Amino acid sequence: MNDIEKLFQHDSDLITPPSAAEEMNFTSENPQIIPNAEYFEKYLANCYNEILTSEEFDINQTSESSGSLEFRKALATFMQRFHGIDANPDRIVVGAGIQSLLTRILRQASIVHPEGTNNQDGLLSRAEQIASGVRPMVVFGEDEDDQVRKLFINTKIKIKDIPVDKQLVSYDSLLSSGATLLYITPKETCGVSEEILNERRHEFLSWAKAMPYRFIIEYDCTKKITTKTPSFKKEDTNDNVIYLNSFSSLLCKGISASWALLPEKLYNEYTEMYKNFPCPLSYLEQAALTMFMEKRYLDNYLETIQPSLAEEEQEDELAF
Repeated sequence: MNDIEKLFQHDSDLITPPSAAEEMNFTSENPQIIPNAEYFEKYLANCYNEILTSEEFDINQTSESSGSLEFRKALATFMQRFHGIDANPDRIVVGAGIQSLLTRILRQASIVHPEGTNNQDGLLSRAEQIASGVRPMVVFGEDEDDQVRKLFINTKIKIKDIPVDKQLVSYDSLLSSGATLLYITPKETCGVSEEILNERRHEFLSWAKAMPYRFIIEYDCTKKITTKTPSFKKEDTNDNVIYLNSFSSLLCKGISASWALLPEKLYNEYTEMYKNFPCPLSYLEQAALTMFMEKRYLDNYLETIQPSLAEEEQEDELAF
């Protein structure tokens, strides 16, 4: 057993890998379902091992600031298959952690200077921004995570709590808030009826569309397959939604890989700002996760846990 496999070893014996015939069936349109967590972890370890022992991969290389094209293509395919989102790989940026990636995004000119890039430096820049009447501000539901709040505070973006109406951010309060950003996660929509959710989704997207400097930040931190329930990004016809996801949410917290699907102008600003820097996520981790997705291991893992997620959701609804 090599060191990579040992990282994923449980006290119990790992399940034996499938035969070649089973492997072919596993990658077909109807792959076999992974029976338990050990199976998933075993195959993630195998992906790392295959890359480390293959001469086809140069694990010492770095990728461009937005991430390797192969990884971004695999992410785009996954988003279409599991969330119904048509994602352009050339609008995806990859990071080494959801918080650090979001911090990078929040530094873009279109977010920092809502009415356009300033022409002054230092104190003159500050005076110009105040005079414009529009300052970067994010709104949350009243119960949002303190770590998320701290992230926005650290990037000098004002935060504002607004009331929750029908378990979602109040639309009337959002309209009068003066906000330029709305942050939302699936926990806000849990237990909300489809009718109310569709109505509020339309209202939020209309709010973002009304001004070119408004953005919705949608952090999809759920393992639930949601092809039938439109995400904000899926309905984003005006290119105002910043979609975030991470493998720490999909698989386990030890995997820091994250990604964002950005509006075109934010993607262009991001790649320009970081054009002289490599992607923060190592090439090895990108290559292993690309293989993990291409072999449909991620699909099988998520399909396996859907029944238990449905049970948990029912319990939450009953408790509510």
